[in-house]
Amino acid sequence: MKADPHVAVIVSQQIELSEIAELAGCNDQQFSDIINLCFSEYAPQQTSVELCLMNEKEHCAAHQRFLNDSSATDVMAFPYDDDDCCGELLVNVEMALRRAPEFSHSPVHELLLYVVHGTLHLLGFDDHQPQDIEKMRAAEQNVLQQAIETNIF
Repeated sequence: MKADPHVAVIVSQQIELSEIAELAGCNDQQFSDIINLCFSEYAPQQTSVELCLMNEKEHCAAHQRFLNDSSATDVMAFPYDDDDCCGELLVNVEMALRRAPEFSHSPVHELLLYVVHGTLHLLGFDDHQPQDIEKMRAAEQNVLQQAIETNIF
């Protein structure tokens, strides 16, 4: 990424990406770059984001614990009311691996889509009403296209 990052991204992996062949080339810098791209495009500010990459079992348990829903989902975003940290993203890595072929994406593309989607939620985007879904999808495509053009992935 060309611009100085404004967002410090703290990545924790509860599932080791380097041990998954389809994601072995995925790294923390890509996550940082794509989150910074979202912020630079939609809400330039200095802050931090916590990103947790999880297996599906742990992700479903967190979904149940925090949102009272045990079903599998792609990403959960928890905005913080904190000047130092914008929020936390919990990403279901195994879902990205499973669903990527359904959309003719690489697993890396699908995983980064989940990170973008969650980051946009932290930035105030919503996806419950049709007009909001349209805005969210346009923003996702905008960020992913820029990520491809700038060789983030």
